[in-house]
Amino acid sequence: MNTITDTTKKFAKGLFNPDNKLSLIPNWLSFSRVIGGLAIPVMAYTNAPISLFFGSISFLAFSDFLDGFTARVIAKEETKEGAMLDAVSDKIFSLLLIIGILPTLPIFIINGALEGTIAAINAKLLASGGEPKSNILGKIKIWPLSIALALGYLSIVAQNLNLVTISSNTLLTISSAISLGTIPLQIVNIKQYFNQYQSQKQKNKNQNTQPKQQLTNEKQYTKNKQLNPKPKLSLTPNNHQAIVYELTKPFSKAEEEYKTYTKKAPISHKTN
Repeated sequence: MNTITDTTKKFAKGLFNPDNKLSLIPNWLSFSRVIGGLAIPVMAYTNAPISLFFGSISFLAFSDFLDGFTARVIAKEETKEGAMLDAVSDKIFSLLLIIGILPTLPIFIINGALEGTIAAINAKLLASGGEPKSNILGKIKIWPLSIALALGYLSIVAQNLNLVTISSNTLLTISSAISLGTIPLQIVNIKQYFNQYQSQKQKNKNQNTQPKQQLTNEKQYTKNKQLNPKPKLSLTPNNHQAIVYELTKPFSKAEEEYKTYTKKAPISHKTN
C-alpha cells in the first residue's frame, strides 16, 4: 500500500509540481501515452476520422523520443519522477492498446502477458526501493509492438470506414507477424528487468546484513570479555618475587646505561 501511495505522489509531483517547472514538458509528453492508450481504441471502434487516427498514432510514436529529448535540451535534467513516468507510461500504453485489440487479434494476448510480467517485475523493483527505468531494449521493443498494434487498429478503421484501397485481412496478417516477432525481444527484456530486481534485492540484503554483523561482533566481544576478564593483580607468597621483578623491569635499562657510563668514565675519589 505504501508503494502505491509513494508512486502516486511521484506521479502527481512529476505532472503538477516538479522542482524544475520545465520538466512539465517531458513529463506530460510521457503521460500523453497513457491518454493515447485510452483514446486509440475508442477512435478505432467509433469510426473517427482516419486523419485524426493517423495523427494521434504518429504523435504518440514520437513522444517516446521527444520526452527524453526535451528533458535533456529544455529542462536540462533527467529527474527520477520523469524516468518513472516514462517507464510506467510505456507499460500502461502497451497494455491498454493490447487489451483494446484482443477482440480482433487474440494473438496479442501473448504480448499482453509478457508486458504484464514486465510491469509486475517493475512493481516489485519499486517496492524494494529500486527505480524502474526504460532501458535501450525496452525502447527498441516498443517500436515493433507499437507498429503491430497500429496496423491492427488500422485494419479496424479500414473495415469500419469501408476503405477498399486498404485490405483489412492483409493488415491483420502483417500485424500478427510483427506481434510474434516482438515476443523474443519481450522475453529478453523480462530477463533484464528481473536481473535489475535481483541486484536491488541483493543490495538490500547486504545493507540489512551489515548492521546485524556489527551487532553480532559487539555481542561476541562483550561475551568474550565477560568469559575472560582481565586478571587482577594479587600478591601471594608464591608470586611476590615475580611481581617485584615486573615492577622494577622498566628501570633495568637505565641501570645498564649507568653501569656502562661508570666503566667508561670511572669516578675518582681524591683523598687528602
